Amino acid sequence: MPRQSEHQGYDLHCHSVYSDGVLTPQQLVYRAVERELNYLAITDHDSIAGVAEAEQVIRSEQPQLTLITGVELTCQWQGFEIHLVGLNFDPSSLELQQLLALQQQRRRERFAAMLAKLKHIGFVLELDAMLESATMPTRKHIADALVESGQVSSFDGVFRRYLGKGQQAYIKPEWCDLETAISAVQRAGGKTAIAHPHAYKFSNKWLRRLFSEAKEFGLDAIEVALSQQAPGQRDALAGFAKDLELACSVGSDFHAPRPWRDLGKNLCLPAGCMPIWDLF
Repeated sequence: MPRQSEHQGYDLHCHSVYSDGVLTPQQLVYRAVERELNYLAITDHDSIAGVAEAEQVIRSEQPQLTLITGVELTCQWQGFEIHLVGLNFDPSSLELQQLLALQQQRRRERFAAMLAKLKHIGFVLELDAMLESATMPTRKHIADALVESGQVSSFDGVFRRYLGKGQQAYIKPEWCDLETAISAVQRAGGKTAIAHPHAYKFSNKWLRRLFSEAKEFGLDAIEVALSQQAPGQRDALAGFAKDLELACSVGSDFHAPRPWRDLGKNLCLPAGCMPIWDLF
């Protein structure tokens, strides 16, 4: 498919210190302005804690940047962990707030259980300190701590030997189901997109099944354009979206400044896609 030549100035998937990113919401706003973005969604894992901080920066400094409310919800579908980006919703929605509170409780309980397993194996980790330092704790926080302390030599090694599915310190998650997540965002007035579809390593048959079932639940879009994609992946996702009459979203999945993955980098949609922002 031919590419659109015009850069739309949207990045609808990035992370702050309120989950597993390294920049504050304020710093993300500044970086988005430097990158000449017009629209930004901060989509922290199961948290909207950074939204108010980013909105305050924009109100006080009035950059040429529009903030779109966002979140990345961790879900269960057919035994797999799937991530759902929610966009342009009312953050005061009681139903969404209740779901996020439950997700955060489950995340902290799982985090503490994995730390306990690692301590039993023999690693030295300060559980209370780690829980306090990680606003929304993830396995990435544990892996970073083990590598930085020199107890494991590589980030990938932590997951391969300890935190990956089926490994010594792995704890099976208990996330909400995909239908519940989609419903909560919709009832808050928002739109939803399946995040980074190829990260799940599904066959095309399973990807189509995921998109089709999610559409039955009310899914609005597929995240089609990411900063890093293998050749052909973007066009393949655009093809799924066209076939299933779903909109298309864009997102760098930015966590930290990297030359290959930066805010707004390489996020043009293939021609013929219906952008998710047309639904806002």
